Amino acid sequence: MVSKGWIALDIDGTLTLDKYSVPTQVSDYLRKIHFGGWNIALVTGRPFAFAQMALSGFDFPYTFLAQNGSIALDMPSKSILFKRYISPDAISLVEKAYEGMGSDFLIYAGYERGDYCYWRPSRFSPEDLRYLEDLQKRQKEKWRAVESFDEVADFPLIKCFGFEKGLDKISRGLQLSQRFHVTKIRDPFEKGYFMLLVTDLSASKGGSLLEVLRLKGRGAKVIAAGDDENDLSLLKAADVKIAMDHAPKSLKEIADFIAPPTKDCGIIHALQLAIDHDH
Repeated sequence: MVSKGWIALDIDGTLTLDKYSVPTQVSDYLRKIHFGGWNIALVTGRPFAFAQMALSGFDFPYTFLAQNGSIALDMPSKSILFKRYISPDAISLVEKAYEGMGSDFLIYAGYERGDYCYWRPSRFSPEDLRYLEDLQKRQKEKWRAVESFDEVADFPLIKCFGFEKGLDKISRGLQLSQRFHVTKIRDPFEKGYFMLLVTDLSASKGGSLLEVLRLKGRGAKVIAAGDDENDLSLLKAADVKIAMDHAPKSLKEIADFIAPPTKDCGIIHALQLAIDHDH
């Protein structure tokens, strides 16, 4: 069958509001359009292991881009297409951006090392430790406490967290270094908290989708959908752009379609409009 093109989808807030599952209606619809000739790419800020908890019902082939495009895998074979990791020498630049902040950041080891997370407990406040305890539980991650990051090898992602004002200051410092791609998102599970997802400068959802298209072929049309700031590059890489109804202004301004609420599986309606749309 000749490919009709690609459909690239964020997970949290776009396909599902649940940490551990995607509604059956959504996975059934994506299976149907895949076997109808569409290539599916799932693109997320989550580590591979956490994302797979929600994707257990996806029993058809798809391309998976984890941690904001830091790694791309063919599923279900789990073969790696490419990686865009951060070099350990960049850690000092992140520490410089944190000077005077009274907190610290997390480093994710990557799919090949079991997706465990390095952290330095002694550097966090009691409030931060409460948040981190909840984060670890809900994402069911394996964490490795260390005193320093000296032994860390190349890795996909740094995660910063906290309130928006403090994160904006850290983000400015990181971007001045010109070594990182930095996106700020709302914590989808903790009201009032935000996260910075920090990847190598070459890694973003949109940039990595374009690399997948280069490797596998583009097809006639590329459709993308998302709901937060880290999806902006993803939508910009597509011919037809979908923003969820709760998405920020930056996504809605460039969207061709605004999807109905996620709780109503609104992505299905929006995708059908996008598939039928003559771009």
